[in-house]
Amino acid sequence: MVIKIKDIFCGQKQDIDDGNKQYQSSYKKVDLKKQSYFITELGFKDDTQSDKAHHGGVDKAVCVYPLKSYEFFKQKYDFDLSICSFGENFSIEDFDDSDICLGDVFKCGEVLLEVSQPRQPCWKISSIVGIKSLTALVVKEFKTGFYFRVIQNGFMKKGDSLILEQRKYPKLTIEFINKCAFNAKENQENIKEILESKSLAIAYRTSLLKRYKDKENGLQDWQKDNY
Repeated sequence: MVIKIKDIFCGQKQDIDDGNKQYQSSYKKVDLKKQSYFITELGFKDDTQSDKAHHGGVDKAVCVYPLKSYEFFKQKYDFDLSICSFGENFSIEDFDDSDICLGDVFKCGEVLLEVSQPRQPCWKISSIVGIKSLTALVVKEFKTGFYFRVIQNGFMKKGDSLILEQRKYPKLTIEFINKCAFNAKENQENIKEILESKSLAIAYRTSLLKRYKDKENGLQDWQKDNY
């Protein structure tokens, strides 16, 4: 599997005012139009995270979102979403969350990356993009994107692709994990299998374990549109 990276985005802390809430975020990322980027265990040297309690860290070093999901929201909901509407570092072509598995290891230039978890979208997507239902739809449609952890630091160049080196858990696609997490009551055995994966990010494991024990269904409070 070779996945083409369409665009690379990095962001800096900004003050956000959506008319309802004021906060700081590095969500609004831009293409720096550089020819090479250095990636460490915490992600792009040119990127920042403002809310370090919930974003960034070794298990969420690089955020990836498929262009096919942009196309999905255009076709089903007629949303004209601009590039990097989901605050991703990579936008990828031709593949989506149904093609990517937990624990997949990809090489990109000098860098080795491992899929660590699905993204857990929060209210800031709706707030910043300005579509009040968007966060909830991303969750309900299982179009979250995913995170990489970095297992080998190094440089990548603009034009480099993601080359699959290893697939550990072919059943555990990002889409499958999202569907199980959304309806934990009906996916108890599947979630037990997901939790057994050594590649699953620690924070996501904690969250999923709670949903499993409580047999939770639906959106989490911080994903609802009544922010």
